[in-house]
Amino acid sequence: MEIFKTFKNPKDLLITAGLIIFAGLVFLMIWQYQYAKLPQEVLIITEKPVYSSGESLRLAIKNVLPATICLSSCFPYYLETKGETWHTYEYYENCSHPDIVENCIKPDYARFYEIELPDLNPGLHRILVPTMESGKVGDMFESEKEYLSNEFIIE
Repeated sequence: MEIFKTFKNPKDLLITAGLIIFAGLVFLMIWQYQYAKLPQEVLIITEKPVYSSGESLRLAIKNVLPATICLSSCFPYYLETKGETWHTYEYYENCSHPDIVENCIKPDYARFYEIELPDLNPGLHRILVPTMESGKVGDMFESEKEYLSNEFIIE
């Protein structure tokens, strides 16, 4: 009870408690303001800027959205190449099972993939990832929004 002996008047204790609560509210408002300024997107980043055909590409998908995103069980990503415009490679076969949500990434979490690159033409490439925000694991996958990785070079 020695803490109460430092306050000569009960008003001093109430004023101190009020100041602590006020400081906490100010801190919370500043935190929310700074969080709202963060980019609200999905970050897709390759490990290296240059790869060779047949090499393993490591990919990180980080969800910076306030919502959970889900990925397809059939085609969680597509490789694209740069010509005059961006073109998606057409080497994907039909999926042998229903295209369902295989996994989801919660806000502020990441998922990592290792992709064996097929025989690709040399040049500038990127990865397109279709996502679904309104689903959960086991639902039928319907692409709602697509996100792009950084660009990388195939030698």
